[in-house]
Order: sequence, then structure tokens, then C-alpha cells
Amino acid sequence: MTGAAYWEPLWRSGRRHRTINEAESEALRRHLGPGRGRPALDIGCGEGALTAQLTQFGYRTVGIDCSPTAVATAQSNHPDLGFHVHDFGNDDPAGLPHPSFSVISCRLVYRWIPDKSAFLNRVRSLLAPGGTLWLVTSVHDPSQGHPKAWDLNTEEIELLTTSWSRVRLTQLEPSFHCYALQS
Repeated sequence: MTGAAYWEPLWRSGRRHRTINEAESEALRRHLGPGRGRPALDIGCGEGALTAQLTQFGYRTVGIDCSPTAVATAQSNHPDLGFHVHDFGNDDPAGLPHPSFSVISCRLVYRWIPDKSAFLNRVRSLLAPGGTLWLVTSVHDPSQGHPKAWDLNTEEIELLTTSWSRVRLTQLEPSFHCYALQS
């Protein structure tokens, strides 16, 4: 099943994700700093909240999502920003508006990517030198009991955090983490 085949019915049915709270916003600001007009890509932009926040920080941000309904919702919520239907894992990256990005964000999407290694390789190929992957995800915390279907396990976290020049982690809750991974 392709990303769009899975996500589009969920978006059409009204599924929404966790909102960005002040602690997450502050972690984003602290790790990424001012955009100064540099390009950013928000993968799995959903309703466009993170795309808008990156734009407020001064990045030239484009949001992409494989779901046409998500993109239409984002465009409605933020009519002055750029959103595109694009399946990052399957569509040609030449269709993106910039050849490279200073920031690539991926919020609450990474868990559902079937080939995480290929995804990370594609991200690295699109990051400008010194660029940052901002990734927000749920991880398994044994103190919270059994893992949830959307929690990353130890092996997935190791794959995610390997081969970066700098890895910074902000733990917002026991099982909710923000990673700033610098190329």
C-alpha cells in the first residue's frame, strides 16, 4: 500500500495529529535558530502547523504530504504558504522546489515509513552541508508499559541517530522525543 492509499482515507475521515505545544516550539527554536531565508522542507506536513512555524522562524518553507486532503487543509489553514502533494518516499525529488534544504522536518511520520534506511539516505542527499533533520516521534519508554504501535524501538532509534555529525535530543515526555540531526 502506498503512502497516499493509507493516509488519504484517514485525512478524509477527519484524523488529526497532536498539536505543537510551547515546549516543542521552544525546542524547535533552540535547535534550529533563525531561518534567515534558508530553504526548509516539511515532510508529511499534514495541516501545515510545522510548515507555518518554520516560516515564522524565517525559513522559506515548503510543506509536502502524500495526502491531497492534508495538502488542501494546509492550504486552507495557511493560504500564503507553499504546499504540494508529494510522496517523499516514491516521487522524484526533482519535483521539489529546491535542490537542497537547510532544514528538513518530519513530525510524527517517521514511524510509518516502511524503508527507514532509504528514507534517511534520501533526506541526507537533500540536506545542504551542515543542514539539520528535525524529527519528532514517539519512542518506547519501558516505564510506560508495553510499546504502542507508533513507538520506535531501540533498533529504529539506533538507525535514526547513526551517521550524523551531531545528534541532539529533547525529551518532551517520557515517550515523546524531538531529534535535531545535523549532517
